[in-house]
Amino acid sequence: MQNIVLIRDPEHDKSFYPRFNLEDTSSFRDLDDHSKNVLKRLYYDYYFHRQDKLWRQNALKTLPALLNSSDMLACGEDLGLIPACVHPVMQELGLIGLRIQRMPSEPDLEFGIPSQYSYMTVCAPSCHDCSTLRAWWEEDEERRHRFFKSVIGSDDLPPSQCVPDLAHLIIRQHIESPSMWAIFPLQDLLALKEEYMTRPATEETINDPTNPKHYWRYRVHVTMESLIKDKELKTTIKDLIQGSGRSYPHIGEAERQLSLETAALALGKQ
Repeated sequence: MQNIVLIRDPEHDKSFYPRFNLEDTSSFRDLDDHSKNVLKRLYYDYYFHRQDKLWRQNALKTLPALLNSSDMLACGEDLGLIPACVHPVMQELGLIGLRIQRMPSEPDLEFGIPSQYSYMTVCAPSCHDCSTLRAWWEEDEERRHRFFKSVIGSDDLPPSQCVPDLAHLIIRQHIESPSMWAIFPLQDLLALKEEYMTRPATEETINDPTNPKHYWRYRVHVTMESLIKDKELKTTIKDLIQGSGRSYPHIGEAERQLSLETAALALGKQ
Protein backbone atom coordinates (compact mmCIF):
# COMPACT_ATOMS: atom_id res chain seq x y z
CA MET A 1 0.00 0.00 0.00
CA GLN A 2 2.86 2.38 0.76
CA ASN A 3 4.13 2.18 -2.83
CA ILE A 4 0.84 2.89 -4.60
CA VAL A 5 1.03 6.12 -6.59
CA LEU A 6 -2.68 6.46 -7.46
CA ILE A 7 -5.53 5.44 -5.15
CA ARG A 8 -8.73 4.17 -6.73
CA ASP A 9 -11.97 5.95 -5.85
CA PRO A 10 -14.14 3.34 -4.04
CA GLU A 11 -17.28 4.78 -5.64
CA HIS A 12 -15.95 5.16 -9.21
CA ASP A 13 -13.76 2.37 -10.57
CA LYS A 14 -12.26 4.51 -13.32
CA SER A 15 -11.36 7.45 -11.05
CA PHE A 16 -8.11 7.77 -9.11
CA TYR A 17 -6.57 10.16 -6.62
CA PRO A 18 -2.83 10.89 -6.28
CA ARG A 19 -1.58 9.72 -2.91
CA PHE A 20 0.08 12.33 -0.72
CA ASN A 21 3.90 12.43 -1.06
CA LEU A 22 3.74 10.14 -4.08
CA GLU A 23 7.30 11.16 -5.00
CA ASP A 24 8.57 9.20 -1.99
CA THR A 25 7.34 5.85 -3.34
CA SER A 26 9.56 3.35 -5.14
CA SER A 27 6.81 3.00 -7.76
CA PHE A 28 7.17 6.67 -8.68
CA ARG A 29 10.96 6.49 -8.77
CA ASP A 30 10.80 3.60 -11.26
CA LEU A 31 8.78 5.61 -13.80
CA ASP A 32 10.27 7.38 -16.82
CA ASP A 33 10.81 11.14 -16.62
CA HIS A 34 7.78 12.02 -18.77
CA SER A 35 5.40 10.01 -16.57
CA LYS A 36 6.95 11.55 -13.44
CA ASN A 37 6.38 15.08 -14.76
CA VAL A 38 2.75 14.32 -15.70
CA LEU A 39 2.03 12.85 -12.26
CA LYS A 40 3.70 15.74 -10.47
CA ARG A 41 1.58 18.26 -12.39
CA LEU A 42 -1.58 16.32 -11.50
CA TYR A 43 -0.45 16.02 -7.89
CA TYR A 44 0.24 19.73 -7.35
CA ASP A 45 -2.91 20.75 -9.18
CA TYR A 46 -5.07 18.41 -7.07
CA TYR A 47 -3.61 19.23 -3.65
CA PHE A 48 -2.59 22.87 -4.01
CA HIS A 49 -4.90 24.45 -6.60
CA ARG A 50 -8.10 22.52 -7.34
CA GLN A 51 -9.20 22.36 -3.69
CA ASP A 52 -8.10 25.89 -2.79
CA LYS A 53 -11.55 27.50 -2.91
CA LEU A 54 -13.10 24.68 -0.88
CA TRP A 55 -10.38 24.91 1.79
CA ARG A 56 -10.81 28.66 2.06
CA GLN A 57 -14.58 28.35 2.44
CA ASN A 58 -14.23 25.69 5.14
CA ALA A 59 -11.56 27.70 6.98
CA LEU A 60 -13.68 30.86 7.05
CA LYS A 61 -16.60 28.79 8.31
CA THR A 62 -14.92 26.77 11.07
CA LEU A 63 -12.00 28.89 12.30
CA PRO A 64 -14.07 31.90 13.49
CA ALA A 65 -16.05 29.53 15.73
CA LEU A 66 -12.80 28.32 17.24
CA LEU A 67 -11.39 31.81 17.69
CA ASN A 68 -14.59 33.18 19.24
CA SER A 69 -14.77 30.35 21.78
CA SER A 70 -11.71 31.51 23.71
CA ASP A 71 -9.58 34.53 24.57
CA MET A 72 -6.45 32.46 23.87
CA LEU A 73 -4.12 33.53 21.07
CA ALA A 74 -4.35 31.04 18.19
CA CYS A 75 -1.32 29.99 16.14
CA GLY A 76 -1.53 28.19 12.80
CA GLU A 77 1.10 25.62 11.91
CA ASP A 78 1.78 26.91 8.40
CA LEU A 79 4.93 24.90 7.67
CA GLY A 80 6.03 23.04 4.56
CA LEU A 81 3.87 22.72 1.44
CA ILE A 82 0.59 24.52 2.05
CA PRO A 83 -2.28 25.68 -0.20
CA ALA A 84 -2.12 29.25 -1.51
CA CYS A 85 -5.17 30.27 0.55
CA VAL A 86 -3.55 29.58 3.93
CA HIS A 87 -1.62 32.81 4.51
CA PRO A 88 -4.38 35.15 3.23
CA VAL A 89 -6.94 33.40 5.47
CA MET A 90 -4.59 33.61 8.47
CA GLN A 91 -4.06 37.34 7.87
CA GLU A 92 -7.79 37.90 7.48
CA LEU A 93 -8.57 36.13 10.77
CA GLY A 94 -5.60 37.47 12.73
CA LEU A 95 -3.92 34.09 13.20
CA ILE A 96 -0.21 34.13 13.96
CA GLY A 97 2.05 31.77 11.99
CA LEU A 98 4.88 29.44 12.97
CA ARG A 99 8.47 29.88 11.82
CA ILE A 100 11.03 27.11 12.26
CA GLN A 101 14.39 28.13 10.80
CA ARG A 102 15.05 24.80 9.10
CA MET A 103 11.58 24.85 7.44
CA PRO A 104 11.41 28.28 5.75
CA SER A 105 8.16 29.42 4.16
CA GLU A 106 10.10 31.11 1.35
CA PRO A 107 10.63 28.60 -1.51
CA ASP A 108 13.99 30.11 -2.49
CA LEU A 109 15.55 29.77 0.98
CA GLU A 110 17.08 26.72 2.61
CA PHE A 111 17.13 28.35 6.05
CA GLY A 112 14.80 30.97 7.48
CA ILE A 113 16.12 34.42 8.36
CA PRO A 114 14.77 35.35 11.83
CA SER A 115 15.47 39.06 11.36
CA GLN A 116 13.02 39.04 8.43
CA TYR A 117 10.13 37.26 10.18
CA SER A 118 6.91 39.24 10.43
CA TYR A 119 5.49 40.33 13.78
CA MET A 120 2.49 37.97 13.45
CA THR A 121 4.61 34.87 13.99
CA VAL A 122 6.01 32.52 16.62
CA CYS A 123 9.64 31.65 15.92
CA ALA A 124 11.71 28.75 17.23
CA PRO A 125 14.91 26.92 16.24
CA SER A 126 13.15 23.56 16.74
CA CYS A 127 9.92 22.09 18.08
CA HIS A 128 8.48 18.91 19.62
CA ASP A 129 7.95 17.23 16.23
CA CYS A 130 11.53 17.52 14.95
CA SER A 131 15.08 16.98 16.15
CA THR A 132 16.57 19.45 18.59
CA LEU A 133 19.07 22.12 17.57
CA ARG A 134 21.98 19.90 18.66
CA ALA A 135 20.71 16.79 16.86
CA TRP A 136 19.86 18.70 13.68
CA TRP A 137 23.35 20.19 13.61
CA GLU A 138 24.95 16.74 13.76
CA GLU A 139 22.67 15.09 11.17
CA ASP A 140 24.13 16.44 7.93
CA GLU A 141 27.71 17.67 7.47
CA GLU A 142 27.14 19.38 4.09
CA ARG A 143 24.05 21.17 5.35
CA ARG A 144 26.03 22.24 8.41
CA HIS A 145 28.57 23.90 6.10
CA ARG A 146 25.85 25.68 4.12
CA PHE A 147 24.19 26.96 7.30
CA PHE A 148 27.48 28.16 8.73
CA LYS A 149 28.21 30.11 5.56
CA SER A 150 24.78 31.55 4.75
CA VAL A 151 23.37 32.15 8.26
CA ILE A 152 26.47 32.61 10.43
CA GLY A 153 28.33 34.33 7.59
CA SER A 154 31.57 32.42 8.00
CA ASP A 155 33.69 30.49 5.50
CA ASP A 156 35.48 28.68 8.34
CA LEU A 157 35.03 25.00 9.03
CA PRO A 158 31.98 24.67 11.31
CA PRO A 159 32.23 22.66 14.53
CA SER A 160 30.94 19.09 14.32
CA GLN A 161 28.72 19.73 17.33
CA CYS A 162 26.45 22.62 18.26
CA VAL A 163 28.75 24.10 20.89
CA PRO A 164 27.38 26.62 23.44
CA ASP A 165 28.71 29.66 21.55
CA LEU A 166 26.91 28.53 18.39
CA ALA A 167 23.70 27.74 20.27
CA HIS A 168 23.90 31.19 21.88
CA LEU A 169 24.18 32.89 18.48
CA ILE A 170 21.23 30.98 16.97
CA ILE A 171 19.04 31.55 20.03
CA ARG A 172 19.97 35.25 20.06
CA GLN A 173 18.93 35.54 16.39
CA HIS A 174 15.50 34.21 17.32
CA ILE A 175 15.06 36.29 20.48
CA GLU A 176 16.00 39.46 18.56
CA SER A 177 13.62 38.67 15.67
CA PRO A 178 10.50 40.82 15.08
CA SER A 179 8.28 37.79 15.86
CA MET A 180 5.61 38.36 18.49
CA TRP A 181 6.78 35.24 20.33
CA ALA A 182 10.14 33.46 20.51
CA ILE A 183 9.72 30.01 22.07
CA PHE A 184 12.48 27.51 22.79
CA PRO A 185 12.40 23.82 23.72
CA LEU A 186 14.22 23.28 27.00
CA GLN A 187 16.76 21.07 25.20
CA ASP A 188 17.87 24.00 23.01
CA LEU A 189 18.30 26.23 26.06
CA LEU A 190 20.37 23.53 27.79
CA ALA A 191 22.73 23.63 24.80
CA LEU A 192 23.87 27.02 26.12
CA LYS A 193 26.00 25.21 28.69
CA GLU A 194 28.42 22.37 27.98
CA GLU A 195 27.62 20.69 31.30
CA TYR A 196 24.17 19.75 29.97
CA MET A 197 25.41 18.38 26.63
CA THR A 198 26.61 14.99 27.90
CA ARG A 199 23.49 13.20 26.71
CA PRO A 200 23.54 12.06 23.02
CA ALA A 201 21.74 14.67 20.94
CA THR A 202 19.63 12.03 19.19
CA GLU A 203 17.99 11.15 22.50
CA GLU A 204 16.62 14.68 22.97
CA THR A 205 13.87 14.50 20.34
CA ILE A 206 10.43 14.63 21.96
CA ASN A 207 8.40 13.14 19.11
CA ASP A 208 9.18 11.65 15.70
CA PRO A 209 5.99 11.80 13.57
CA THR A 210 7.49 9.38 11.02
CA ASN A 211 8.05 6.67 13.64
CA PRO A 212 4.90 5.30 15.35
CA LYS A 213 7.05 3.76 18.10
CA HIS A 214 8.74 7.06 18.97
CA TYR A 215 6.20 9.18 20.77
CA TRP A 216 6.68 11.63 23.62
CA ARG A 217 9.15 9.47 25.54
CA TYR A 218 11.72 12.18 26.18
CA ARG A 219 12.52 12.89 29.81
CA VAL A 220 14.85 15.74 30.71
CA HIS A 221 18.07 14.53 32.36
CA VAL A 222 18.41 17.56 34.63
CA THR A 223 16.20 18.23 37.64
CA MET A 224 14.30 21.50 37.92
CA GLU A 225 15.87 22.03 41.34
CA SER A 226 19.39 22.01 39.88
CA LEU A 227 18.38 24.34 37.04
CA ILE A 228 16.88 26.81 39.51
CA LYS A 229 20.22 26.87 41.34
CA ASP A 230 22.25 27.30 38.13
CA LYS A 231 22.95 31.04 38.28
CA GLU A 232 25.24 30.96 35.24
CA LEU A 233 22.59 29.52 32.91
CA LYS A 234 19.88 31.79 34.30
CA THR A 235 22.09 34.84 33.83
CA THR A 236 22.87 33.85 30.23
CA ILE A 237 19.17 33.49 29.38
CA LYS A 238 18.29 36.68 31.27
CA ASP A 239 20.95 38.67 29.40
CA LEU A 240 19.67 37.34 26.07
CA ILE A 241 16.12 38.42 26.88
CA GLN A 242 17.06 41.83 28.26
CA GLY A 243 19.43 42.50 25.36
CA SER A 244 16.64 41.80 22.87
CA GLY A 245 14.26 44.31 24.41
CA ARG A 246 11.66 41.59 25.09
CA SER A 247 11.95 41.81 28.89
CA TYR A 248 9.35 43.59 30.99
CA PRO A 249 10.55 47.14 31.87
CA HIS A 250 12.82 46.93 34.90
CA ILE A 251 11.65 48.79 38.01
CA GLY A 252 14.53 50.48 39.78
CA GLU A 253 14.95 50.48 43.56
CA ALA A 254 13.70 54.08 43.88
CA GLU A 255 10.56 53.34 41.86
CA ARG A 256 10.04 50.13 43.84
CA GLN A 257 10.28 52.00 47.15
CA LEU A 258 7.89 54.67 45.89
CA SER A 259 5.40 51.99 44.88
CA LEU A 260 5.61 50.40 48.34
CA GLU A 261 5.08 53.77 50.04
CA THR A 262 2.14 54.56 47.77
CA ALA A 263 0.59 51.18 48.55
CA ALA A 264 1.12 51.74 52.27
CA LEU A 265 -0.54 55.18 52.10
CA ALA A 266 -3.49 53.69 50.20
CA LEU A 267 -3.93 50.99 52.83
CA GLY A 268 -3.64 53.58 55.61
CA LYS A 269 -6.44 55.66 54.09
CA GLN A 270 -8.66 52.58 54.00
